[in-house]
Amino acid sequence: MTLPTLIEKHQKKVVVTRLQKFYTNINQAIKLSEVENGPAQYWEIGENGQQTALDAYNKYLAKYLKTVSKKGTIDTEIMDNNGESTGDIRTFNTVFFADGSAMKYDANSSGFDISFYPDGHKLFNKNINSRRNVFSFNFRKANTSGGKYTVEPYSFQWDGTRENLFSHPRYGCRKDNRRDTPFCAKLIQYDGWEIKDDYPW
Repeated sequence: MTLPTLIEKHQKKVVVTRLQKFYTNINQAIKLSEVENGPAQYWEIGENGQQTALDAYNKYLAKYLKTVSKKGTIDTEIMDNNGESTGDIRTFNTVFFADGSAMKYDANSSGFDISFYPDGHKLFNKNINSRRNVFSFNFRKANTSGGKYTVEPYSFQWDGTRENLFSHPRYGCRKDNRRDTPFCAKLIQYDGWEIKDDYPW
């Protein structure tokens, strides 16, 4: 293999390893928290807002996740369906983990919106390849998966097929999507936590 090929292979392995680790750890944190705080479906998370998100994270999750730092907040531009800025700003809280990964999160009345960064240093970089560097997850109290309330890769409007994880006009994981390609984490999970050859790396 050439050096660039080896580097790319290593980068993909790091991404998958940290994605799967994050998925396991945050859902384990929810299970542990439920023992102390009751079923997640009844957690009081509240409406949109930075302080609401921080309060809910500190109450329900912080104790059960191994972090190295909380770096405060980060402002993120809201994009429209064409990938253009709407002029609106949404503020997310940030957390860094011991393996170098990070997440930013916000709360709403039904749960958390989460962006996970396998390389936490990329969190403050606005000009990154979202298919490699940022992956969308959410936690919804209103939705269940086998009766369990868990953090899952973003899959809103997904029709259940692998093809739709690429082709969805708004959320599809593909290079020509000008949005943040939020279905990419779901695609990797769907493929057994593997980045296949047709993944738009």
